[in-house]
Amino acid sequence: MVANPQEYSRTHLEEEVREILSSVKLGRITKTRETESIDFKEEAGRRNGSDIEPGQPENPEAATKLADEVACMANTPHGGALILGVEDKTGKLIGTELDTQWLRHRIYQAIDVAPDITEQRVLGQRLLVLFVPPASEPVEDTKGRIRWRIGSSCEPVDRAQWWEYQRKLLHIDPMAQTSHYDLANARGQAIDLVKQENQGFSDLTNSELLTRIGAADSEGRLTKAGELLFTASSKSHINFTVLDVPGGDVLTFIESNPNFSLLEQLGEIEQALKIQNKNNKLTEGYAHLAVPQIPSSAVREAILNGLIHRDWNRQEPLDVRWLEGDSTLIVRSPGGFPRTITSANVLSNRAARYPALADLFRAIGLVDKQGIGVDRMYQAMITLGHRPPEIIEVSGPYVQTTLVGGKPVLPVMELVKKIVPEPRQRDVRIAIIFYGLFHSPFITIESLARDLQATEESAWNALAAATQTTIEGEPIVKRYREAWILGDSARKILKTHQGDIFAPGRYLTTDQDSLFETASAWIETFSSITTGDLMTLSGVSRGTALKCLQDMESVGVVRHAGSGRSVRYQRVTV
Repeated sequence: MVANPQEYSRTHLEEEVREILSSVKLGRITKTRETESIDFKEEAGRRNGSDIEPGQPENPEAATKLADEVACMANTPHGGALILGVEDKTGKLIGTELDTQWLRHRIYQAIDVAPDITEQRVLGQRLLVLFVPPASEPVEDTKGRIRWRIGSSCEPVDRAQWWEYQRKLLHIDPMAQTSHYDLANARGQAIDLVKQENQGFSDLTNSELLTRIGAADSEGRLTKAGELLFTASSKSHINFTVLDVPGGDVLTFIESNPNFSLLEQLGEIEQALKIQNKNNKLTEGYAHLAVPQIPSSAVREAILNGLIHRDWNRQEPLDVRWLEGDSTLIVRSPGGFPRTITSANVLSNRAARYPALADLFRAIGLVDKQGIGVDRMYQAMITLGHRPPEIIEVSGPYVQTTLVGGKPVLPVMELVKKIVPEPRQRDVRIAIIFYGLFHSPFITIESLARDLQATEESAWNALAAATQTTIEGEPIVKRYREAWILGDSARKILKTHQGDIFAPGRYLTTDQDSLFETASAWIETFSSITTGDLMTLSGVSRGTALKCLQDMESVGVVRHAGSGRSVRYQRVTV
C-alpha cells in the first residue's frame, strides 16, 4: 500500500484498460494479470455448468457481488477499475448486457458509492468498465466488511488500519490524526453509552471496542475524533435554551458539562430535550398513543448533523433552542455548509467536513452508512403532518436547522398507517410526494425533482415506486395528463377530515378561494384549463367547476376559447 489517494488518475487507468483490451487474440484477452488497480469480473449468476446463459439488463445477484468489489476497490488508496464480462483466470470474453444506469444505481443503493461505468466493445462483445476513485472514508460492503486490495485480491482491514494509513498521507483529515491520549484516558461512562447504543459491542473490552470502531490506532493512541468523543472535554460543546417565543423570555438554560466527553454531553442534552419535547395524547383510533411534538428521531438527527458537520476549529458550542409556544427546535451549528452542499441539495447530497469523525459516529451506530439523517428528518416530520426541515446557511456562518412540530395531523397519520407495502411507510420519496400533494392539487416531474433535490430521472423512479404503493388497494398517486394527483382512496381520507384552512388537501373542497387557486396553478403550469380538469383536480361537480371558471372570467382573470365541452380557459395577459 504505497499510493496516495490524491494520485488516483483516471487517465492512467483508461490507458491501462485500453492496453489490456487491445491484447485480445482468438476470443480472449492475453494480458490477464490482475493488479491492485485492475480486476476482471465475470457476471455472476450466468454460469450453468460449462455453459453461459444469455445476459439480461438487470441481474440483482451480479449487482450485489459487484458492489462488494467496488467497495473493496474504493477502500484501496489509489482506487482502480473493474472490467466486467471477462473470465478472470483465462481472459475469455463472455460479455454482459447489464444496463449501466440500473447497475450504477443498484451499487449506489448497496454501498453509497456510484462508480463511473463505460461501455466497451471487443470482438463484438459488450464489456463494462467500472472506474472507482478512492474513498475519503471506509466503505463497508453488503456484508458489513471493510476490505481493500493487496496485490490482486481483496483482504480485510479494520478501521484503525485504514485511518492509520490515511494519517501517513499529505492531505489528511485532522480528526484522523492521533492525539496525545491513550486508551486509559477514555471515560468509562462514554464507552458504556456506546455499548448501550449497540448491543453488538457489549462483550468487547474497552480496548477492543475503541480499536474496532477506529477511535484508537494499533498502538493504543486515541485519534482526535476518539479524543473528542471519549475523553473529558474541558469545555461545553452544546448549549440548550428554552424560550417561550422567538426573542422572548428564557425559561431554561443548560450548558453541557465540560467535564464530560462529547458523547456524554450529547446524552445530557438529549435527556433535557426529552423532558421538553412533551407528548401529544392521541385517542382517535390510536389507543391513547403518545406522540412527541417533534419526532424523537428528527430531534436526534438534527443535533447529530450539527455536531458531525460543524467547524471544530471554532470555539463556540452547538446552539440548541426550543421555542415552547411554537413547538419548534432550532439547531445552529458553527461553520457553513461543507464542500459542495447547499440548502438546495442538502437532501440528496452528502459530504463530511471531517470524514473520520463522521465514520466514528457511523461505527458507533448513531448514524447509518447512507448518510447522516437529513432524509430521516424529512420522513419523520412529513409523516406526522409537519413541515419538512428547513436547513439553511445563515451569517456567521452557521448552518441552521429548524423543525416545526406540534400536534400531529391525524389524516396524514391515517394515510401513512395504511400504506402497503409496509416498508414504503418509511420511504422518504413517498413522504415528499405526499407533502407535495397535501398542499397542491397536482405535481409534475419538474416540481417533484425540485422537492427531491434530485434529477428528473430520480423523480420518475420515485413516481414508479408510488404507483406500486397502495392505500386500501388503490395506488397512492395516479397520472392525469402531464401531471400526477392523489389516488382516490387517499383523497377520500383527506376529504373526510377537512377543517381549518391549513388542512392537507384543502383543495378538495367547494371553497371558492381554493378552487380559484387550483385553477390558477394549473393554468400557470399548462397554459389553460377545462371544466373537466378542475373537476378532476378538486373532485367537484361539473356545475361547480364551470361556475368557478366563469367567475374567474367575470373578474378578468381568464378568458374562454372554443365552445361546448371543448371550451378552455386561458389566463388574461396584459
